[in-house]
Order: sequence, then C-alpha cells, then structure tokens
Amino acid sequence: MLAFVMLLVVDLLDCWILHRPVRRLIYHDDLKKAEKITVWSGAMQGVSLGVATSIYFFLAGEEANILFVIGGLGMGAVNSAISMPKFPLVGLVRLGIYAATPCVLLSVKALQIQSFDVFNFTDVSGTMLLMCMVYMFAAFTKSGMNNFRITQALETKKTELKTANARMLNHQKELRKLSLVARKANDSVVLSDPSRRIMWVNEAFTRVTGFTSQEAIGNKIADLLAGNDNSLKQFQPIDEAVQSGCAYHGEVENITRDGRRIWVDVNLFPVHDEEGSIEFFVAIERDITEAKVQAIEMAEARRAAEEGARAKAEFLANMSHEIRTPLTGIIGMADLLSETHLTELQSQYTRTIVGSSQSLMSVINDVLDLSQLDAGRLELSPVDFCVNAFFNDTIALLGSSSQKNGGIQISLDVDETCPRTVNADESRLRQVVVNLIGNAIKFTERGNVFVRVWYEDTLATSNLCFEVEDTGIGIPEDKLGKIFDRFTQAEAETTRKFGGTGLGLTISKHIIDVMGGQISVTSKPGQGSVFRVKVPIVSKLATSEHLPADDEEKVVNYSSLEGLKVLIAEDNKTNRLLLSKYLDSLPVTLSFACDGLEAVQQAWETHPDLIFMDVSMPNMSGLDATKEIRALDIDQPCIVALTAHAFDSEMQSCLDAGMDHFLTKPIRKRELVDWIVHHCQQDTGRRISEDKRSGT
Repeated sequence: MLAFVMLLVVDLLDCWILHRPVRRLIYHDDLKKAEKITVWSGAMQGVSLGVATSIYFFLAGEEANILFVIGGLGMGAVNSAISMPKFPLVGLVRLGIYAATPCVLLSVKALQIQSFDVFNFTDVSGTMLLMCMVYMFAAFTKSGMNNFRITQALETKKTELKTANARMLNHQKELRKLSLVARKANDSVVLSDPSRRIMWVNEAFTRVTGFTSQEAIGNKIADLLAGNDNSLKQFQPIDEAVQSGCAYHGEVENITRDGRRIWVDVNLFPVHDEEGSIEFFVAIERDITEAKVQAIEMAEARRAAEEGARAKAEFLANMSHEIRTPLTGIIGMADLLSETHLTELQSQYTRTIVGSSQSLMSVINDVLDLSQLDAGRLELSPVDFCVNAFFNDTIALLGSSSQKNGGIQISLDVDETCPRTVNADESRLRQVVVNLIGNAIKFTERGNVFVRVWYEDTLATSNLCFEVEDTGIGIPEDKLGKIFDRFTQAEAETTRKFGGTGLGLTISKHIIDVMGGQISVTSKPGQGSVFRVKVPIVSKLATSEHLPADDEEKVVNYSSLEGLKVLIAEDNKTNRLLLSKYLDSLPVTLSFACDGLEAVQQAWETHPDLIFMDVSMPNMSGLDATKEIRALDIDQPCIVALTAHAFDSEMQSCLDAGMDHFLTKPIRKRELVDWIVHHCQQDTGRRISEDKRSGT
C-alpha cells in the first residue's frame, strides 16, 4: 500500500509539473530550463518506481520474486519507450533507472545472504522468456521511434504544404491586386516580348492612344504608334536599350489612332525568368503632351521676356545717350558762360540753367539705376578711400543747395574711433550719402542737418555707420513702412511742393542691401527725421603715399601737361566745341576726329598721348575704333571712353574693347581737367619709378 501511494503521489506531481511550470516556461521561450525540469521530473518518476519495487522486494521476504520486480519495471520501461520519441533524454534516464534497479536489488540481496545464488532466479525457459521480452521491448521502441519520425515528417510536410498553399494564395491575391492596379492605373502599362511585340495593355493605353487591346496585342510598338511617320520607325534609344536588355527612361513621341502627336514619358525595364533570360519588358508610359506644350510656351515666354528686357535696356541706353549728349552741351556751355563777365541777372539765369539741367540729370540717373537694380546688374567696385575726406567732399558738394534753402547749417561729426581709411564701393556709398543729405536739405525749410559717423567692430564684421538727422517736416508714422518703396513720398502735397521722383530712397536701400548693410528711419512729423545706415567695410591702414591729409590743400599743377598730345573723337559738333573750350587754357596740343575711322587715321598719323573717344559714332563706333588702334604698331595711347551709357555692362564693354578709363556724360570742365592732371601725374610717377628700376 505504501508503494502504491508513493507511486500515485509522484505521478500526480509529475503531471502537475508538466502541466504548469514547464508549460509556462515553454510559453516564455525558456526551452532549456523547461527541458531541464522535465528531465528531473522524469528521473523522479523513475526513481519512485524503483523505490516502490524495492519496498516490495525487501519486505516480502522469501516470497519476493525478482521476476515480479522485472515485470513491474518492464511496464514502466514500456511507458518510457512510448514517450521517448518526444522526450528522448527523459526516456533514456528512466530506462537507465529501470535497468539498474534489478541489478542493484540482487546485489544488495547477495550481500545480505553472503551468496550469489540469488542471481540464479530462473531456469533456461525463464531466461529465454526474459530475453524474448527484452527483444520485443527493443522492437517496440524502435518501431515507436520510426513511427514518430514518420509522423513528424508527415506533420512537417503538412505544415510546409499549408505554408506553400498560404503563400500561393497570398501571391494570387497580390497578383489580382497588381493586375487590378495595372488595369485601372492612370498611366499606360504595356507588356511586350523581347522583340517588342505587345503582349498586354491596360485601359489607360486605350484611353491615351485610342487603340484597343485587341488591336494592340501582337503588333510591334513602333509599327503601332508611329503612324505614317517613318522617322519614328527608325532605330531609337529605347530600341537600343531593349536590344541590350537594359532599363530605359526618356521621352518618346507617338502618334495616336486618330493621328494626333503626343509625347509620353517612358519608364521601361526587363523582367527575367529563373534562368536569368529576359521574359518580357514592362513599359509604364505617362502622357506629358500638355506639360511639353507648357514647357515650350514657358520657353517662348522667357525668350520674349528676355527680348523685352533687352529692348528695354537698349531703349534706356539710347535714351540716356540722346538725353545726355545735348545736356553735355547745355551744362558745359552754361559753365563756360558763368566764367565770363555777367550781370547779376545773367548769372542768375546761368545758375538756373545749370540747376535745371542737373535736376534733369538726377531724374535720368535715378531711372537708369532703378533699371539696373531690377535687372540685378548692379556690381560693386570696392576701393580704398578716406572717411573724413569722403564726407567732407560730399557735404561741400551739397553746400550750395543748403545755402539756397535758407542757409541751413550742415554739421559733420566723425567719431575718433573711426578708421581713417576703409575699403568699400565709394561711388555707390557716395550716391547713398548724397541722396540722404540731399533729402534732408530739401525737406528742411529752416534749422540744421547733422551728419554723424562712427565705427562698429564685431567678431563677425566691421561696419561703417552713419546717420543723417534733420529738423524738417518729418514723416507720418503710418508712412514709415512704405518710405523705401519706389515712386513713394510721404504725402502727395510733398511731391507738389518739393518735387522729386520718389526713387532716391528706393535706390539707396537697394544699394545698401547689395552691399550687405542695413538702412532704417525714425521720424516725428514737424520735428524731423533720422536715417541710419550700417555697411560692412574693411578697415585699412592709410599712408601718405596713398591718401592726402584731410586738411591738405589741393594745388593744381599744369606743368605735367606740357607737350601732351590729346585727340578728341566726337561726332557731335557742340561737344567738340565744348571740349575744346574746356582744354584751350591747358598747355596741350589738341586734334579732333568726327568719327571712328578718322580717329584711327589720326592715331596713326599724330601718335597722340591721350584719346577721348566717344562710344557712339557713325561709320565706326568708338569700341571698334579702339580695337583698330590697339592693333596699330605705335606707342599705345591712353584711351578714355566718353559715354552717355551709364550701365555697368556698357562700361565693361569699353574696358573689354581696350579702353583704359571712361567718363560719363555730361562732362563738367573741372571733372575733365582734374582727371587729365591726375592721369598725367600718375603717368609721370610711373615712368620715374620704371627709370629707377632700370638704373637710368
């Protein structure tokens, strides 16, 4: 009874272990731990059966029969053999325990009775029966293992078959979806064999080309979509790609069933079979005819816009030339007239002529500058210049305007930390300063104009800063946001009272933006305005060799001009007369040419040192004449362009043609004379330096 109870308890415990802990470990994928617990549980069950048979064997005394023990253990062995295919290690442990138990029991019994007679527990027939039982057990175990392997193989095949069927079903579903997508796609889809015969087309192909699938299948694509145009049937890049078995992407022209020409964007690629051979080609085609037409229209519109811009530039250049040329005569003659003995009234008339001409020139310059800015053609030309001299000269230039406007006082305050010399575009910066100070003078009826200059040096940039403050009419707060817009002034009454185009501040802001700076304004109506400007500069260490002292008096020395031969090539008679009057007081030899051909001839015959060349002349332009002169075997003169074209591109054309410098019309006497003196002094200094280097 004790052995039976023990076997029952151990079996129940084994079942609980397999049902709960082991299953939980398997659920959490901890297979090694589950296998270890299963082995220990099986061993415990085997030991319990061995202990139970041992209790019977030793307690039964003389009536105990070892064959009964072997029979009980044999039933346990059969159970182990049944479970061995699924749990081999557990089965082997239990079989080992069952096989060792009889041997252990007989050995213990032999030690107790001090005799080996216990091992003679059966006769020959019993031994044969026992061997037969062992054989049948081995055969049963082997058969069970084979059956398990066969069953497991069948289960594996079944699982693989189920997986293959599921994969095939999914593949079929995917093919149906792809087929539906291809059939209903907006782009044409064409399947063709390696010879480009159509195998299948979708609905979009019919919609785009007009050919049904029945009409398309079996035909070559080139024959079907080339119509009667033999050029489309010629060998195309797409045919080359098909022939080489490569993918292709490009634009192809086709002809539809109703004769329309269309453009399609083709994306073609080959599909290979399992052996790597091309099975068929897939072509996805998108109708881009409308986009192609739009691209052509855009190109034509762009070309038209460029032609319009070019025509506009040519018009402005021609208008600049046509206006500046007579203005040169008007302003120049007025300057010459002012140098004669005039009455006060005549002097007033002369100043009025000059002032009106300069106002007209200012309007022309503003329009041309705005055109350059709109076209993005504004180029900067940085040079070294003295800050004090720059602002002093600008204020001196505008001093006459302040005196006319009720004697307005202009004060300049340059901070001592400001570097003496900086590098920036002096000409463009002067244009901004003149504009701001000129506006301050114009819109201030009485009071003062303050110009303050300082320097800001940061880790990133060095900036030249200045502000122009006036005590004028001011700007309403609601107008400050639009003050830099083109053709804008604070009030319409302002335009009527003070005049102006409203372009000055627009141009100034554009220039400062191109220079990478900032411009801002604060103002109160009736109290005045303050315009602040900050521009990036490069601080320079000035020397007396480069720049004169601020207070150095400029002494004009004409001795360097003696013997200078000057040729003036100008087709306008008035301008020739004007330039001759400008230079007749100088110790120079003058000669004149009426066009480019005559200028080349004069250069060959007279060998001038300096040529002032008008750019626009009949028979031969100044640019062509310059090229001809540069090709002559003579001592090359300095050629200066006299141009009414104020565009940077025109100035660059002069330099590209071989000219050395250029002056823009209208040309003032002082400007021309100063330039000649400066040029000759530089030329003399250069020759002296060359002589010193050569040792002569």
